[in-house]
Amino acid sequence: MSDGAAPLGVVELHDVTKTFRVYHRRETTLKEVVLRRRRGVWEEFHALRDVSLRVEPGEAIGFIGRNGAGKSTTLKLLARILQPDSGSITVHGRVSALLELGAGFHPEYSAIENIFLSGAIYGMPRAQLKERVDEILAFAELERFSDNPVKTYSSGMLARLGFAVAVNVDPDVLLIDEVLAVGDKSFAARCFDRMYEFRRRRKTIVLVTHNLDDIESFCDRAVWIDHGAVRHQGAPAEVVRAYRDEVNADDERRSRDELRSGANARAAEVATDHQASASGDLLLHSMGFAGIDGEERDVFHCGETMHLTVRYTARAPVTNPVCEIELRRHDGLLMTSASSRAGGLELRDVSEGVGAVTWSVAELLIAPGQYYVTPRLYDETGHHLLDEHRDWYRFRVVEGGLRQSAGVIALRGPWSHAPNAWVDAVAR
Repeated sequence: MSDGAAPLGVVELHDVTKTFRVYHRRETTLKEVVLRRRRGVWEEFHALRDVSLRVEPGEAIGFIGRNGAGKSTTLKLLARILQPDSGSITVHGRVSALLELGAGFHPEYSAIENIFLSGAIYGMPRAQLKERVDEILAFAELERFSDNPVKTYSSGMLARLGFAVAVNVDPDVLLIDEVLAVGDKSFAARCFDRMYEFRRRRKTIVLVTHNLDDIESFCDRAVWIDHGAVRHQGAPAEVVRAYRDEVNADDERRSRDELRSGANARAAEVATDHQASASGDLLLHSMGFAGIDGEERDVFHCGETMHLTVRYTARAPVTNPVCEIELRRHDGLLMTSASSRAGGLELRDVSEGVGAVTWSVAELLIAPGQYYVTPRLYDETGHHLLDEHRDWYRFRVVEGGLRQSAGVIALRGPWSHAPNAWVDAVAR
């Protein structure tokens, strides 16, 4: 795996292809295979197609892409867990891989026994590893459980032990595949501290994660894998932006298609049944969300225009009712409650028949996430509830031009930097 002609830490893939068989029917007995000559029904799945890539010593590179795109397959090939069907892979130096929870651990062995087992697999001398056992256990916070078989460990404990071993066998190349997602925030922070230390020591790091913020903040380069091929690579911010834009566009397209194909027909049916069984002169029928183009969908970018339309049926004339829309985050946090009257709209006398009230939000300045909407109708006093659909409707906000990724709201405003500004102010 090592080649003295190249610096330690260099990773090279040249025209690498890897295929798997996807079985639609697989024979499970020798009788079926031999006597009936059944061999199952399968098709080839190309996990990777002619992938060429070079990672330089000390570079931190992050792989992104959808599930099944080929990211984890790439790391397993680099770790020599899998062999390519064609092409070549060269990794210069010792490789340490953290790919799956418990991978390489014997379930009946204790943490200490598995540390020595892993060290032997990585080719680290036992005497050298013995000096690091206490450090490994301390980093993994497993001193109390060091003599317990790892089959009794939780997923978080396995992740801590796996990472602690992987970074203490002195690798030249560290491969990490998503497993840090199972740890708590404190442990994840310590892992990244250690990974930054690896970068300062010019170790090569190859990271696969769905946390795009980690890719942007930690990696020197991002590689977008799509259907087994390198779709785009370059500066993390640029690659992540292109990937997010496509994912969001696909979500919007799917949202429109579902609405057009009647995916919400059941909701409309429930609303109609609700009307039939309800009493009162003014009843809610349904609710819809649309973008600036007026086309209905349920996926929106942070910061874009959104129209929320409440449709009603009046069985008899109603004097000056009030329409209210309540918005809650997926965890129940109340985001806002707006009403037609507070917004300056008086509905006056609503005639018998159907109608709609629309609240147009110029900028949807809320953080990405899932949101639930409750429309309500009140009488003219605003105190007597005529009808409501509690949490019947939902929409999703994805990252837009504001790049908001957490919290509750997104606030616009420029940033500026003035070095030594406060020092000058104090001097004055």
